[in-house]
Amino acid sequence: MFHTTTPPSNTGSLRRSGRNLLKLLSGKAVNVPLGLLQISLTTHLLGDKGYGFLILIHSFSQTIGDLAEFQSWQTVLHYGFKPYKNKDIPLLQRVLRFSFFLDICSGVFALIVGLLCAIYCSSYLGWPAEWRYLGIFYSFSVIFTTSATSNGILRLLNRYDLIAIQGTVANFIRVLGMVCLILIGGGLADAVGIWMLAAIINLTTFLAFALYQLHLHGLLKNFLKGINHGLTKDLPGIWRFAWNTNLNMTFSLAFKQVTTLVIGGILGPIAAGYYNIANKIAEAMAKPIVLLQSTLYPEMVRSWQSNKPSHLYKMASQITISAGVFTSLVLLVLPYIAVPIMHLLLHKDPPPETLTLLYWLAGAELILTWGMSLEPILITTGNTSGAIYAKGIDVLIFLPMLYVSIHYWELAGIGPATVIAAFILIILQAFFMLIRKNKNAAI
Repeated sequence: MFHTTTPPSNTGSLRRSGRNLLKLLSGKAVNVPLGLLQISLTTHLLGDKGYGFLILIHSFSQTIGDLAEFQSWQTVLHYGFKPYKNKDIPLLQRVLRFSFFLDICSGVFALIVGLLCAIYCSSYLGWPAEWRYLGIFYSFSVIFTTSATSNGILRLLNRYDLIAIQGTVANFIRVLGMVCLILIGGGLADAVGIWMLAAIINLTTFLAFALYQLHLHGLLKNFLKGINHGLTKDLPGIWRFAWNTNLNMTFSLAFKQVTTLVIGGILGPIAAGYYNIANKIAEAMAKPIVLLQSTLYPEMVRSWQSNKPSHLYKMASQITISAGVFTSLVLLVLPYIAVPIMHLLLHKDPPPETLTLLYWLAGAELILTWGMSLEPILITTGNTSGAIYAKGIDVLIFLPMLYVSIHYWELAGIGPATVIAAFILIILQAFFMLIRKNKNAAI
């Protein structure tokens, strides 16, 4: 049965976003402890250097995958909402075919680039020579990182409960795998195999959930019937939107995997592992807000495409203020729990510079929380170029600053560079949002 949605109201959007957030939080309530447990088990099995190497090759795979992957979940929402609402099944199927096409192409491209980089550039990535073959093997996992269309389908159909369930799969497999390896005396090669298996099952689960929901909504019937009519018929600007959102994600990598790769390349796998642990804890503290941001996109699309811009901005401001206050209060407890948590993960007292880095990274997360609505507004209102310029300028400032900071102050220099970059990003995004808002008001 093909379901539709009703026009948005401010209260309805907030309630729907709140319900979806609760669904995602139910998954994260399981996933965050699982994630911390798998870190603890992995460091226990492999030690600091082995865990750091595993993080380096995983970050490498994620980086290549994210660089190649089109953010087709945004394409599904942006171009799929109206045909879904209007029961235009052929047009919605065309959007989905286009998005699946992007995922397949990006997966193949990512695999080729990943293998070439792993073979010829491993010496620049901080991989110990004796473990290089494991990095090359794990680079095959890059093809299993392209699941954006499945994500978009579940968001469009309002199945955040399934997204929450799927979000626990990879960590669950890793925890089970690490427990088994500890019991049988496994090593690094076995751990790499477990992480590869987790990536495969993670993608398979996401795809299965999405296809089953399409089947339930009658959207798989005659799915390939109109393929001869072209991928982008009646979808003006979809290629430009897809490229712009892909480029925006490329710049976002500077705050994620690329930072880990730079640290590993300069300071080695142990420092990369310490950074990863500190960053995981900081992200966990702000995770509810990141999830809330993901629920904002569909509500913003509903408001914007229903010609209710005032509702969009009001909803965004209300949620941002609430999220900012909540995160500020949560981070106040961090100094009291940081040492016990890091001791649990590292099985020893954390180095002082790692603890300091954690506080800096938590501060950067807090800054980004207060600007959480800016990027969704830019993309929803069609100002993807503004989102790209903001991220691009920020990256051009951040990467050289990060490189210099690491060379002069090693781990201690990463935190201040990250906080400064977070401030710059929020300022730039707000600037481009105000320009577009004033331009729309003048029309």
